[in-house]
Amino acid sequence: MAKAVASAGQKPLQVSQLTRYLKYLVEQDEFLSAVSVEGEVCELSRSPAGHVYLTLKDAGSQIACVLFRREAAQQQEQVEQMRKGIAVVVHGFLTVYEPRGSYQIYVERVVIQGDGAFHRKFELLRARLEKEGLFAEERKRPIPRFPRSLALVTSPGSQAYHDVLHRLRTHYPFVRVIEAGVSVQGDGAADEVAMAIDIVNRLTEADVILVVRGGGAPEDLAAFNEERLARSIFASRIPVVTGIGHETDFTIADFVADQRAATPSLAAATAVPDVGALVQTAGHLHAEMTGIVNRRLHHERTRWLAGNRALLRASPRNRLKSQRQCADELRQASRKAIGVQLRTKRAKVESLRRQLDALDPLAILARGYAVLTDTETGRSVGTVAAAVPGRHLRAHVSDGNFYVEVSPKE
Repeated sequence: MAKAVASAGQKPLQVSQLTRYLKYLVEQDEFLSAVSVEGEVCELSRSPAGHVYLTLKDAGSQIACVLFRREAAQQQEQVEQMRKGIAVVVHGFLTVYEPRGSYQIYVERVVIQGDGAFHRKFELLRARLEKEGLFAEERKRPIPRFPRSLALVTSPGSQAYHDVLHRLRTHYPFVRVIEAGVSVQGDGAADEVAMAIDIVNRLTEADVILVVRGGGAPEDLAAFNEERLARSIFASRIPVVTGIGHETDFTIADFVADQRAATPSLAAATAVPDVGALVQTAGHLHAEMTGIVNRRLHHERTRWLAGNRALLRASPRNRLKSQRQCADELRQASRKAIGVQLRTKRAKVESLRRQLDALDPLAILARGYAVLTDTETGRSVGTVAAAVPGRHLRAHVSDGNFYVEVSPKE
């Protein structure tokens, strides 16, 4: 090859030079400068900057398209209607994206046509199988909590195959894995997967079946939208867990399966318990049971002590001692109370005596006072006006009486 290049006198091109030249040729082509392409949206994403990236496909090919922010804002209503499976017509021009060396359409206008053929086929089959009851939740079988054997239906050596085995080894290495290698893409893949499920049901004692496949374009997952496979999963006596594509990918097989996981690794985690979590749970349970037993022992010990104290209190000897002590305390308290009452009564009598002494008329007379009464009327004479001249008054003093006569006023 080097000799041929040298003989032609040509210098080898760098990849970027060749890509730039192809980009120039494509953009200079008059036909490719304004094209309209019809297809079904199989991939769709929106960037934070507002650009819309989509992939159109038909039965044989697919092509990448870009709708930049300005064009997307000008036809916001159309952009909002776009979704996977919808048929559209895009108008724009073909170019080459140099960093990847891939050709794509820069879309200037998009027209929504409605659901695409692939999407319509998917929805028709889904509706029919749902009506027949293949998706009913009440008929789905529970996944065994501690499976002894597991059948892995996938492509041998694929990334999904290695992811599942790694997850099983780390989560639950006790399970025995029965490998059923199949094609997971292309013609006949659905039949291979369905046949593998049937063989596992007939010839093995597997407790659960894993049907997994890594991510890919919608057409790569087409095998898992076949009716033959759906009915095989429905007829399986062994519970089936699917892990097909990514979290946003849903297939007919997922709807029929007893359990659907977002990825192959999560399907493995769904099918078996996490031994680390089991050990941790066992530790928590042990600690909880230990605490319960200790609390029960403490409660029973407290009850025993309380019962023992109650028996001691109920003993006749102890009750007699207690009653003797109580009687002695009552005797002392009564003596004290009687003493307090006597002192109180004596103090009250003394107080009354002092009050009587203070009010005794004789005591007042003893201080030099006298009480005068009219001998005729017997009334007390307490004022000058009451003393009638010429009348005789009786004077009461502390040691007796004597009479006085009221003389006229001078």
